Amino acid sequence: MARSSPFALIAFAFAGGVWLASQFAPALWLSGLILIPSVLAAIITRHDHEQKWASAMVAIVAAGSLYYPLRLPENTTAPYNGHTVVLEGVVDEEPDARPELTYLRVRVQRLWVGSSSEYPDGIVLVRTDNAIRWRYGDVLRAWGTLDAPPVLSEFDYRDYLARRGVFSWLTFITRIQRTGEGWGSPLYAALLQVKDALRHSAQAIMPSPESALLNGILIGDDNEMPDSVKTAFQRTGTSHIVAISGFNVSIVVALIVPLLSRWFGKRRAAAVALPTIALYTLLTGASSSVVRAALMAGIVLFGQLLWRHSLTLNTLCAAAFFMLVGDPQVLFDMSFQLSVMATLGLVLYSGTFSGFIDRALLSRLHSEQSQKLIGSGVDLVAPTLTASLTTLPLMLSVFKMYSLVSLVTNTLVLPLQTLVMTLGIAACLAGLVSVPAGAVLGLPAYALLTATLRIVEGTSQPAWAAMPVYSFDSSYAVIYYLALVSLSALVTAPASLRQNVASFVRKRLRRGTVFLLAAAAVVVGLVFWYQRPDGRLHVTFVGSGAFIQTPAGNQVVFAGGGGVLPVMGRAMPLWDRGVELLVMPARDDLARGDTLPLLQRYRVGTLILPGAQDEPSAMLDEWNSQATNSGAHVVSVPIGTRAVVEPGVVLTVEQRAGGLIGARLAYGSSVFDLAGNTSAISGTLAGADVVFASVKRNEPDVLNAARPRYVVWADAGGAPVRLAAGIQTFILRDVEAVEFISDGKTVTVRQ
Repeated sequence: MARSSPFALIAFAFAGGVWLASQFAPALWLSGLILIPSVLAAIITRHDHEQKWASAMVAIVAAGSLYYPLRLPENTTAPYNGHTVVLEGVVDEEPDARPELTYLRVRVQRLWVGSSSEYPDGIVLVRTDNAIRWRYGDVLRAWGTLDAPPVLSEFDYRDYLARRGVFSWLTFITRIQRTGEGWGSPLYAALLQVKDALRHSAQAIMPSPESALLNGILIGDDNEMPDSVKTAFQRTGTSHIVAISGFNVSIVVALIVPLLSRWFGKRRAAAVALPTIALYTLLTGASSSVVRAALMAGIVLFGQLLWRHSLTLNTLCAAAFFMLVGDPQVLFDMSFQLSVMATLGLVLYSGTFSGFIDRALLSRLHSEQSQKLIGSGVDLVAPTLTASLTTLPLMLSVFKMYSLVSLVTNTLVLPLQTLVMTLGIAACLAGLVSVPAGAVLGLPAYALLTATLRIVEGTSQPAWAAMPVYSFDSSYAVIYYLALVSLSALVTAPASLRQNVASFVRKRLRRGTVFLLAAAAVVVGLVFWYQRPDGRLHVTFVGSGAFIQTPAGNQVVFAGGGGVLPVMGRAMPLWDRGVELLVMPARDDLARGDTLPLLQRYRVGTLILPGAQDEPSAMLDEWNSQATNSGAHVVSVPIGTRAVVEPGVVLTVEQRAGGLIGARLAYGSSVFDLAGNTSAISGTLAGADVVFASVKRNEPDVLNAARPRYVVWADAGGAPVRLAAGIQTFILRDVEAVEFISDGKTVTVRQ
């Protein structure tokens, strides 16, 4: 490996160092302390190949862990989160225009907080309506509240933005205006103008949804695509077609190169593919995901052009390594992960798969034309199969479903996409000059787009087309990849080695089985002992929700936005998949969206909601269906209703502001008042040890009158002020989660 593919080891070690630094934040001096001796050891042992590479790998891991914190984006705006501000800045990226609102990535030039003027050189995400058509390079001034981005139920949006240098977003905007334009890079602005022109040309030369699909394929803009069509693409595992990503570019390369190579040779195929990818990158506006994927494909193809090599592990890992050096945060980008794993599948398995088919099928065909025809069909199926093999865990974690028709649908539609891209770009360029001419030239592309939609929608229709997968996490991904690596090693190993392994397994099977069963029993026993109820009440606050474990081991959830599911996963016993009581404080689609993942993963006994009339919506239909599947007994209860969770643990439904409900949890003399992302009402807090609420204008007065021992501010905006001395405060926006433990008499806290 070190001799044939040195960059495989280098990239893996460097990525490992980056990951370690992101998870454990080692001190810089510690990384340096490991790096220097490792480098010296590699130099001293340079004549000992194995020792040299072992020392070098340690040095590269240390270098990655040292490099990561040095390249972290600086957090300059977070100190102003929770304050009402006037923000002035420049839109430094293409606006993300949705049907109902627009997201702007704004580089701050000036910030007014009260009477003071600040100059934090940071990035803020601004969410505004579509009253103004924003462009890259616009200068704006906005009045609103600066706050930390939210942690959503199924997605850590805060962490996602932080890795891109965004630590704040502007909410509750009362006023926004454009004060200038034309700032930024002229080259990038020109690329975005080309992208915008292509978008409008596609919309002019053909109807929707074909035009929306063409824009998704060409420039990654699927905002105008109907939700039903997006769902069909998700259910068939073809979403990569309408979202410009590394996976998409990898598939395009995998289709173009083998087909052209079979007919014209590998070097000519690379010579055609390189400018095609460069043009494609420019026409899509050169977004970061496309540039990364194009760079990876370009390195691979350039190597093929010069050295007559096809896709190799070394060139793939070289591209990945240089990307990580350019930006270590790319390691956590799903587009990067998909492009690497898709290309890895092509590198490791495409040749094996094609070779197997060639031996089984092509050898029986005597006609050269038939061999080429069948071989071309194999080249169409191989990229889909091999890329899906290595990207499966990532796709499951993103889309939360496994498509049973993915292979069939991808095999049918992917061959069309090269023609769609070629004919679609030509038609859009013609449409810039003359809409009628573009419409005529676009007829073949329109026919192919219609065929793509019909195939995707048709194969997505059966109820069995997609199977929901709600609990697929990183541990399952690790098991999958370990199994894949082991199976690959076994299949590719020499026959003599496989025979020796089989003989060893047969001889040791009985003894090994007994040992494994005994070890498994010990592990299960330790897990059971560690996760047994400890006779105390545990209340963990995270986001704007709370997870409660009773002394007897029952589970109660006070629903709120984001973060509760990971806490439940760590705290609940492995064998327990039930929640005895779920309290949903609001009766709207936002609250349903917060509780839907919980209903998908756990059995729910009783679900309490406020009394109100439901507004019909797609979310309501899905929520009702999932609540039924979860076995939940859904009840609307009046204020003051008492639910005895178990002897000694009582939950009382309380009134909250805006017609919402909260809860008062009592265990012995310990009392927890739960308001979450809404406000507690005066008179409902008497005797509470812990109050969990959002920062509201009148909240300090209410809390000072009640005098709780602890106050936990929900991660829902605002900054606490004017609390009386002696009240200990925890701000979830800063500490992420806090746990309180009670024996029925005293309350202790653990962060």
